[in-house]
Amino acid sequence: MSATVSPKVGVIFKSYEPLSSMQAYARQTEASNMNGGFWIAEAYHWFRQYGLEARGCFTTLAAVSMVTEKIPVGLGITSPYMRHPTIQASEAAAIDELSNGRFIMGIGVGKVGIEYLEYDTDVMKPVPVHRESIEIMRKVWSGEEYAYEGKLFKSSMPQYDRAADGLRTEIPIYVGATGPFMQKLSGKESNGMLLAGLTSPAFVRYAIDNMQQGAKAVNRTIPTDFPVGGVILCSCSEDGDKARDATRSYTGTYIVNKIRNIKNDVILAGSGLPDSAWDPFRKAIAEGTQDNVTHLVTDEMMRNFTVISGNPDDCLEITQELVDAGLNLPLLEVVGDDEEDNLETIRLMGEHVVPRLQPGPSAAG
Repeated sequence: MSATVSPKVGVIFKSYEPLSSMQAYARQTEASNMNGGFWIAEAYHWFRQYGLEARGCFTTLAAVSMVTEKIPVGLGITSPYMRHPTIQASEAAAIDELSNGRFIMGIGVGKVGIEYLEYDTDVMKPVPVHRESIEIMRKVWSGEEYAYEGKLFKSSMPQYDRAADGLRTEIPIYVGATGPFMQKLSGKESNGMLLAGLTSPAFVRYAIDNMQQGAKAVNRTIPTDFPVGGVILCSCSEDGDKARDATRSYTGTYIVNKIRNIKNDVILAGSGLPDSAWDPFRKAIAEGTQDNVTHLVTDEMMRNFTVISGNPDDCLEITQELVDAGLNLPLLEVVGDDEEDNLETIRLMGEHVVPRLQPGPSAAG
């Protein structure tokens, strides 16, 4: 009989929300017994075109760490292109200390953000960048003396007894993985895999298969409870139509991003909709009207992408579909018209959806 895993549901916000709101959301996440934790996705100055101001992800994580006590605090994700691995490691170590060992580090390409930094990802390819970053961060946290010289990064540090200071010498690293090579890297090197927005059941299964191939290539035995997370747009309300309208514009933004930046046909195909469904979005991109595509997003599109929106029963049905595909760490990207709407979504999901979820298959196969 195949192993099953009880899902852990978390909440995630991009770091463009006011810090006071972030703290309110984190408190509610803990009060609602969301044992998947509270997560931050690093936002970039690019979001100003939507009237949103990015805050530093590590400062935001510090703010939420200080108002929670038990749930994990995660970064999902920051890009290793943004900071040298030693800097990433020291920032992560500080959050882990502040949260009393509750921190989970997440790294991924973050293509929307780094395209403004003039990196040539054909030269600094994502897999080696992430692999070397993981290796260096783990060396830093170990406290052992090391000298590292990779193809892309170089670093050395003397010994420091972190354990004597009550600091963790191992901090889990999850890899944000949109394409097959990064998914295989997750299986080879990471403590968990995080999937991008618009994650459908078909895409979850595709990603897990690639992750398992990566693990097999290095003779790694994947733990039964290996975390497979995904960023899932979410709005829950007793008024189902209101909730669906809340996720509509964000779904349009994600579709445009997948077409223009990510260029991953598997994600779009995972919806089960014909490729022609995306032609109006391609036309909008060509005409420069890609920021005005909300009217193009249908309820069918959101349902096929398992966007979690509707009343609590709707949200339970959609979330369970993702869990049944192997997503054992759904990260709810909560969206609403205001702070109270967002708090309501967290409350309703915690009270009426999460307790009713059934276990799903283990990613270990």
